[in-house]
Amino acid sequence: MNQKQTVYFFDLYGTLVDIRTDETKSSLWRGAAEFYSLCGAAYRSAELRERYLALCAEESSSLAAARPELGEEGVEIELRNVFRRLFEEKSAPVSDERAADAALLFRALSYRRSPRLMRGARETLAELRRRGARIFLLSNAQNCFTMPELRKLGLDEAFDTIFLSSDFGCKKPSPVFFAAALASAGVSPEEALMVGNDPDADMRGAASVGMPGCYIHTWQSPPRRSPLPEGCVEIAELTDLLK
Repeated sequence: MNQKQTVYFFDLYGTLVDIRTDETKSSLWRGAAEFYSLCGAAYRSAELRERYLALCAEESSSLAAARPELGEEGVEIELRNVFRRLFEEKSAPVSDERAADAALLFRALSYRRSPRLMRGARETLAELRRRGARIFLLSNAQNCFTMPELRKLGLDEAFDTIFLSSDFGCKKPSPVFFAAALASAGVSPEEALMVGNDPDADMRGAASVGMPGCYIHTWQSPPRRSPLPEGCVEIAELTDLLK
């Protein structure tokens, strides 16, 4: 890689973190329904799943109507609103803390195994920092899930700024998300490098605003349906960024 590169935007899941979840597990919905019921919002597991999915769709449609330039595929809702509304539908008391607890329980129950760092992730981030690079996180992710996971993995202070799609209301590959993150970071697209494992969300999204990309294929990468964009390079390991 270019030794003079000083600004990096990293994807998180599938790039820096190996995450394996399954939101279809019956045990997830049973456990979440028990939690809600203990908090005064009585749900059967099937009912809870039905209302969760319906509220997600409702929130997405509402946000898409408010931001028509993004389209329904480009918006990212804030799931904390859904977890809160599930309490409110049963007229159960709910605080910010209780909604956050419901989100964390839901996430934990969805794991097929605990998240772990990808090989070379910690060493690469630390060495780039030692070299004086500015490092940002740009992830399609929910704040209520991701910030606790970053703290658990010791990555919460690894980045200059963390840009999560749920905080912006839009997601990769929308150029709106990339442009907003670049503007907030105070850098031009040409100065930065997007590092990710998704040829569409990461590489084509970055290319849409003129940002070069560095693609790493992992088992969590979606199929590559066409060649990578011009200006995108491919690496085999995260530590190749240090070469």
